[in-house]
Amino acid sequence: MKWKIDGKRREILNDPSRYKIVSSGRRFGKSYFSVLFLLNKPLEANERRWIVFPTYRQAKMVSWNLLKSIFANKQATINETELSITLDNGAKIELKGADKPDSLRGVSTTMVVMDEYAFMKENVWGEIIQPTLAESRGEALFVGTPSGLNHFYDLFVKGQSDNSDYKSWQFTTLDGGFISEEEVENAKKNLDKRTFQQEYEASFLTAANRCAYNFSRDIHCRVMEKSPRMFWGIDFGVASYMTAILMCENTAGEVYVFDEIGLQNSNTFELAKLMQLKGRGLPVYPDPAGKARTSNSTKSDHKILQEAGFTVISKKSNPTQKDRMNALNRMLEDATGKHKLFINPKCTKTIRDLELCTLENGQMLKTETLSHFLDGLMYPIEYRYGFKGQAKAIQW
Repeated sequence: MKWKIDGKRREILNDPSRYKIVSSGRRFGKSYFSVLFLLNKPLEANERRWIVFPTYRQAKMVSWNLLKSIFANKQATINETELSITLDNGAKIELKGADKPDSLRGVSTTMVVMDEYAFMKENVWGEIIQPTLAESRGEALFVGTPSGLNHFYDLFVKGQSDNSDYKSWQFTTLDGGFISEEEVENAKKNLDKRTFQQEYEASFLTAANRCAYNFSRDIHCRVMEKSPRMFWGIDFGVASYMTAILMCENTAGEVYVFDEIGLQNSNTFELAKLMQLKGRGLPVYPDPAGKARTSNSTKSDHKILQEAGFTVISKKSNPTQKDRMNALNRMLEDATGKHKLFINPKCTKTIRDLELCTLENGQMLKTETLSHFLDGLMYPIEYRYGFKGQAKAIQW
């Protein structure tokens, strides 16, 4: 493999700092650079080097094939089960997941990459990984895209201080050299301003812990004329709170949320009855998990809705939380400053979720009553207006 080592990457590799922190835009080539960093120095006998991802599954999906291709024609033992490569001199390279912390303890390492560190629990580094480097006085690379003013941000700031052990760099997606300016401009049109700055410009300043960080009562709460292009969003809220959000789209492409239903300790039959009173026979965009899950019945939640006369529209699997939030915030305010999502002030529970739902370690904090209205809102918004492929919705 021919490594692409330009001036920016070479500067990082040659820097004497023990702990290097790289905040970079999406598709900068972070995972490629992680492997480059790990193999930049000759592997000594019996040493161990790791790349740690937020999850073991990510480790296998992102870097395993790349590592295998590098050592395919070399004298090395490739272990598919452990995601490890062992050289003849006993040196070992391993991919790890921070979701399996017990597999990270009690080992001495010489080099570690923390890939997408912003999405790991804060204690993974200080309590688990850093001690593995103590004996060898090893070095570490932290690389990833920002996700709020969390521990990755704190570490980045530390790298801007006078502490000689730490140094940090910040690169945009374009700096990576893999993505064209045209692609970046296209992303800008499809993302809200804050998400674009965070995902493509590696900006920490955009980050806030609110899920709906672009929501403002002054801008988004208003009474509007209802359009006949109506549809529902549903969160089944396993064993707690079931919600249904009624909304419509006007000819300008604006979405207006004008009614909401919330049921505690109920079932999909009861929810469907209330929905029929407010909007019978409309398209419904529910939680995809309801395709298999049952609600106090032998029938799936989706089947119950279909038999109640609703047209169920759903993806095969749940869209990621990140994709749902991006679609929501882009509708609230896109990168050009346009607002395309509005809420009737009487929908107090939906507004409450928009204002109070927050993130912790990149995940939405959920309670028995909080987040279910927001989930019900985000399923149709992501399906109809999401960036990834913008799945086909009902054609009016």
